Amino acid sequence: MQVSTHLGPIGAEVTGIDLSKSLTDADVQKLRDIWLAHGFIAIRDQDVSPASQAAFGAYFGALDIYPFMQAVPENEHVIPIIKEPEAALNFGGDWHTDTSYKVCPPQATILYAVSVPPQGGDTLFADATRAYEDLSPDFRSVLEGLNGVYTPKMVHGEGGGYRAVSAQSQLGKAYGGNEEFAESEVIHPIIRTHPETGRKSIYCSRPHTHRIEGWRREESKSLIAYLTEHLTQSQYVTRFKWQPGTLVMWDNRCLFHNALNDYQGFRRHMHRVIVKGDRPK
Repeated sequence: MQVSTHLGPIGAEVTGIDLSKSLTDADVQKLRDIWLAHGFIAIRDQDVSPASQAAFGAYFGALDIYPFMQAVPENEHVIPIIKEPEAALNFGGDWHTDTSYKVCPPQATILYAVSVPPQGGDTLFADATRAYEDLSPDFRSVLEGLNGVYTPKMVHGEGGGYRAVSAQSQLGKAYGGNEEFAESEVIHPIIRTHPETGRKSIYCSRPHTHRIEGWRREESKSLIAYLTEHLTQSQYVTRFKWQPGTLVMWDNRCLFHNALNDYQGFRRHMHRVIVKGDRPK
């Protein structure tokens, strides 16, 4: 197993591994160490079925169920993320961490490229840990005293972006349900501490953090926007180019990501698995 860090400020590419075969405990531990050190790992040229993708995810923890999309028939933990050529909206097209509105958001997301457009469709990853550490000590101290109100309603709730177009796009054919949960709220810190590395990261996001606890939404939006602008500066961001057969696992506890929507007229088909995490602290 070889590791290359040529991708950018965050992330590592791993070669010399075949994910269609069982991994040893030593392999899993090495992959986890690389992942924790670099935020995301990319493994190219793989032939990964839904069953083998779920099995790979299970090496790293219990698998979770995504609440708003139907899984593929072969495995309840694998959801298809498809944008058809005629669709305008893409899935995950803003800076965020996955399902941060859950009581216990996932520690890891594992995305596998079934087919990708001939150009475009890259994913941006941002290092929310380094971005936090580069803030002034006094500002960090203020932020650490704040909690956020996290909710899926701005995306999945009544009037949310996905629900508004679900009847008109390919995205909507597998999308829907969970209306009560779509309006739910949960409290998390806007700066979270990684349970394995002990390092702190920015955690609030425009799509999922409705407001700072005790603040009005308009007051909160300015701070969330500032932190998003800060953590997405070029020195923190890797732009990752997909190829068919590429699998990427990223750490939702310390990375933001943004799926670029720049491939109108082409199809993009991905499979996603999420691994359960703990409650942010």
